[in-house]
Amino acid sequence: MRSLFSIATVALIAAGAQAQHNGHYPLPNLGQLQGNEPVQQPMQHPPSEQGTDRDVLFTEDFANGLVGNNGVGSWTLEGANGNIWRFNNHSPTGAYTSGNQYIQSTTAANGAAIFASDSANSDWSGSSPVIVASPVDFEGSLVSPLLDLSATPYVGISFQQKSRFCCSSSPFYLEISNDGGATWPGSFITNEGLPLNQGATGVPGGPVTTETRSFAITAYIAANPGNVKFRFRHNSEAGSSHYYWQIDDVNIYSLPPNEIAMDYAYTSQFGGGYEYGRVPQSQMLPTMDVGGSITNNGSTDQTNVVMNVSILDEANVEVANLAIPVGTVAPGDAFVSEAQITLPDPMPVGTYTAHFTMTSDQIAMDEDPSNNEKYRYFAVTADLYSMDAIGVVPNQILTTTRTGTGSFLDNTQDVRLLNYFEINTAEMFYGGEIVLSTANTDVGSYFTMSVYDTVDVLGPTLDLSSPLAQSDIRVITQADLDNGGVVGLSFLDPIMLNPGAYFVSANMFQESGNDLYILDDTTVPQPSIASMLWIPIDDQNQHLYGGNGTAWAVRLSSQLNVGVQEAPALDGVTMYPSPTTGPVQIRSEIAGQMTVEVFNALGTLVQTASFNGTATSLDLSGNAAGIYTIRVGDGTNYSVQRIALK
Repeated sequence: MRSLFSIATVALIAAGAQAQHNGHYPLPNLGQLQGNEPVQQPMQHPPSEQGTDRDVLFTEDFANGLVGNNGVGSWTLEGANGNIWRFNNHSPTGAYTSGNQYIQSTTAANGAAIFASDSANSDWSGSSPVIVASPVDFEGSLVSPLLDLSATPYVGISFQQKSRFCCSSSPFYLEISNDGGATWPGSFITNEGLPLNQGATGVPGGPVTTETRSFAITAYIAANPGNVKFRFRHNSEAGSSHYYWQIDDVNIYSLPPNEIAMDYAYTSQFGGGYEYGRVPQSQMLPTMDVGGSITNNGSTDQTNVVMNVSILDEANVEVANLAIPVGTVAPGDAFVSEAQITLPDPMPVGTYTAHFTMTSDQIAMDEDPSNNEKYRYFAVTADLYSMDAIGVVPNQILTTTRTGTGSFLDNTQDVRLLNYFEINTAEMFYGGEIVLSTANTDVGSYFTMSVYDTVDVLGPTLDLSSPLAQSDIRVITQADLDNGGVVGLSFLDPIMLNPGAYFVSANMFQESGNDLYILDDTTVPQPSIASMLWIPIDDQNQHLYGGNGTAWAVRLSSQLNVGVQEAPALDGVTMYPSPTTGPVQIRSEIAGQMTVEVFNALGTLVQTASFNGTATSLDLSGNAAGIYTIRVGDGTNYSVQRIALK
């Protein structure tokens, strides 16, 4: 099926959280779920960026501030908080904005426009800014002078921006008027497809970058091209936690006769907008959702437009193809087309490329052929299931960030990263694996893994106390870091997952200041619940947040004995008896200062001790019956073993 949009497709930008930040937002209302019920989410995709040379009809570099350096007139401010739009020539500042985050635009030396919301929500009375007690949800617009484009009504607009925003959909808008600003029928989300909470190095989301955004606006000015205004609107609906929005080098340019672009393309193995990097062969369906968006950025109709999809194996041999008729695309319009492509059944194990191209009657005259194709990548595996595509997507286009026990000021223990998985055929799963950010992870940190029912995660009552499966503790060793950071571990008991939807969680723990970070694949936009964050300490008492619209490197495996370590990192440690009614004896062949930590089946630390020598004893009788994990370490090496308490 296909849908026609005369405005940019509105995507669900994922919710996120930073524990020290007070701007928390709830997850989308997903209604009442049944156990293991799959969750449908809208697609989200970044807009295309146009960059070919055009005749420039209007340009603004803010060299004269908001008075304007455009030869037409001054900018004006609108809205309850319009005065927060300012001229700026230095890094944004505020309670949550530190480091050099000034826009790196073409004419940055001349200054830029900025909506400085972090600064405006900060108390500057002390030696350093702090967030005000009740942050304000700001509404304000930067409005262009009146433009007469009647001589050249087929136009596009481009600008450079640098924005940082958190922790919800948080859209910033470019809006177009053809009646001098009385109404604003044209609306584009300028930060669509960008990660949440981009910031300084070390902040979740990674360093913020300067982006060029371009949009065809012909359709919105056609009724009255002699009375055009446009505005940059910081909306108040998404909350108060936007940090800033910087704008520079605004241009309106003429469109060529023929310029059609493929904005995005996607593959979704099971629908719902989820694009898995790896799917076990046993879980693959005989069809897969494919689709994308085609926009006419030219001044003439594009006729007989067709989107073509070709699935290629590792030898570049086509294994499936599909032609999706689009028809005629008028100037300024976009067609979103999707269909199901039939795959080999079973799909052979291997890595696949989905190549999207398009044809039309005018394609040979297209102004910029480089934007007429897109690629997606996925793998079919024998056992491994992953939302991330690290190791599948070519390295030259792979983008990653990281999240871990050092990402939050007040959450260093039991930070949980949850990935969403759909099971189509009942299968036994034995464990999972994570991919570490090896440059930031320290030896001695550790993690566990859990499997949850969707209703426990997304239902009316959040309950992560009773996982369907739980792993032992896995301590990070130097060998893990040296071997690329792919670390697996087994569940305490294998679990048969019946058809339905589940969450798999990696639960991260800092040890004596040693942090653990897991990679986050940001290459492909994902629905907000595809990867989620749970934090134990939360001043908003929400704890669970949608991810950054990306994919944690947290994976599920049906491989027997996945991640079983050949030997403990600290040799010569014995513990007995097991089972026990309470007393546990611990012996070490190597004398030294040792720490002892006891964890319950949920990975919660319930008891600690220490000894200097070769032996000590514990009494677990004050704890509930069950399986306990005991970790003995000398500060560098660790031995992890299990004891059953009756």
